[in-house]
Amino acid sequence: MEIMVFGAGYVGLVQAAGLASSGNHVVLVDISKDRIELLRKGGCPIYEPGLENLLKSGAEKSYLQFVHTDDADFRALKEKAELYFFAVQTPEGADGIPNLDYLMKAADMLTELPGNLSNKFVVVKSTVPVGTGDRLESFFKEKGKSPIVVSNPEFLKQGSAVSDFLKPERIVIGAENPVAFEVLGFLHRPFMMKRERIVCMSRRSAELVKYACNSFLATKISFINELSQLAEKLNANIQEIREGMITDSRIGDQFLYPGVGYGGSCFPKDTHALIAQAIVAGSRLGIVEAADNANTKQKMWAVEALQAKLKNLSGKKIGIWGLAFKPNTDDLREAPSIPIVKSLLAQGASIKAHDPVARERFLKENPDLKIELLNNPYEVAVGADALLILTEWQEYRTPNFKQLLQTMKTPLIIDGRNIYDRDFLKTQGFDYRGVGIPAA
Repeated sequence: MEIMVFGAGYVGLVQAAGLASSGNHVVLVDISKDRIELLRKGGCPIYEPGLENLLKSGAEKSYLQFVHTDDADFRALKEKAELYFFAVQTPEGADGIPNLDYLMKAADMLTELPGNLSNKFVVVKSTVPVGTGDRLESFFKEKGKSPIVVSNPEFLKQGSAVSDFLKPERIVIGAENPVAFEVLGFLHRPFMMKRERIVCMSRRSAELVKYACNSFLATKISFINELSQLAEKLNANIQEIREGMITDSRIGDQFLYPGVGYGGSCFPKDTHALIAQAIVAGSRLGIVEAADNANTKQKMWAVEALQAKLKNLSGKKIGIWGLAFKPNTDDLREAPSIPIVKSLLAQGASIKAHDPVARERFLKENPDLKIELLNNPYEVAVGADALLILTEWQEYRTPNFKQLLQTMKTPLIIDGRNIYDRDFLKTQGFDYRGVGIPAA
């Protein structure tokens, strides 16, 4: 198929590279000249395992092309395309409802095409409020166009997005025209060779299902985090409690890991958007609101743990391992590290930090946060009054504890991801605090 993907962000990059890998001819369009130039040179604007190689492979085989909206051949390539995927950003507005300006600009770029576009498909990948497909349809009709508008929400997990695309758990197609189910089903069938999981539904249901999934998973995280705080107060161990919970097949073991809260581009934004849409519709979602509030509170767990151990943080030297909101990504959106760093600095602490891939992005996006970012994780611990673990990167899981003990001023580890064993660290001479884990 001839495909055009609008938006070279996280979703658009994976979408374009993934579809090109199965032999489609894909044109990836973006309004950023710098981003397009980087892609043409073989680079990748984000860190995502396997994505850079997939992009290079598609470009080398001439299945994937990178185009700026000002390029001379943009119009001709638009006319040639059969499907237009909208994977543009939909940033959170002040009221929680996503801003659709970029989406509508992409739609407007199609209105200059000849004909009524009745043989074309506009496929929305961006996470958008329920009813956006109707709004697009009305917009096109006002311009004398009638493409088939489809909702095809993405379910990619950062850190494993390439694998998620190539081996999807399910593909959701939401449309009012049955032809869309045939065409989108055909497009995704190469990724369903072992087991077909294409789920067809109405367009509005498809728009809501993404919010439903992310809000439910966010609620699971907030539940185990709140329970961990209760476990600490009752001198119970959340890890043992979790083991007792996950043996129940109705509960499962996914997203039930206590920590310092969730972040990223999806869970916070989508829970806020769902809460806002529910308020507008006159149907409040108390559980989702509670999950969001609990997550905001949980991000301060590490600061409170430090205060309990060190009392006054003024003048204290704090080391941090991990800045990204999760491993295998450099994404810092809504990362717990940001409010934690701000709180520590406000209390007069000095900070040294390390992250395998997010250091440069942290400096670029947070120029006002004066912390020292180091290339070696062990240098972070030198002279530190405490070491915080905020991202469970693999390289942090089995460090040289003897070296840490010798270089830290105070052998205190605040483990915000519970990657260490309390009893083992105590035998090594460390004072240890984990989420929902009693002192003894």
